Amino acid sequence: MPKKLFRPLGHSQGFTLVEMIGVLAIIAILIALLLPKIFNLIASSNARSLAAAIRTYEIAIVKYYADVGTVYPLNAAGVPGNENGGNSATVTSLPARLTLDVSDPLNTGANQWIRFRGPYLEKFNSNVPPGLGTIMYMPATAAVALGTATTATNIGWDLKGDDGNSDIPTGARVAYLRVDGISDTEFNEIDGVIDAGIGANLAERQLRGRVKYSAANDRIYVYLVHQ
Repeated sequence: MPKKLFRPLGHSQGFTLVEMIGVLAIIAILIALLLPKIFNLIASSNARSLAAAIRTYEIAIVKYYADVGTVYPLNAAGVPGNENGGNSATVTSLPARLTLDVSDPLNTGANQWIRFRGPYLEKFNSNVPPGLGTIMYMPATAAVALGTATTATNIGWDLKGDDGNSDIPTGARVAYLRVDGISDTEFNEIDGVIDAGIGANLAERQLRGRVKYSAANDRIYVYLVHQ
């Protein structure tokens, strides 16, 4: 008869404590190495999502302007007016008007409403920014004078990125996107997608091009269109 093999009593069939500690140490090292790359990939993907949405907003406003003749939202009387809030929950805001259907009762048919052919934009929810941020607004208001130094928060953009001064004509009406809850790392991702090559250093990149960044309140201001 074949001999039976017996494992000596007391011999462990699993990992020893030392081996377990070694495995856990290796896992911890791998996590430490991979997490930053994973977070960077997520941030990059979210930045591209926001950049794509920005392009959609820009096209929508251009179509709205082509029909109505203004980047300002229309009031009930069909007269365009400055609206520097830009919250989609406000029916007289630009994003609310862009998503309004032509058959909606809010379209009174008066004055410039007769040229309205909405919706120009499928959706815009201030409380749900696409990709990055905690809240977003789409104001439409007057720009600062041409040549005014751009700051993190004023209504001026150095679109050429060459001198830090606004390139938008004096008295122009500007529609722009403001997104809150953006970290400096996320700004760098967005800036790299929209304003690649603009600005020789961080200070210039934060104030030049279509995307400006206010580090004091974690906020970006993105130029869309002007008239």
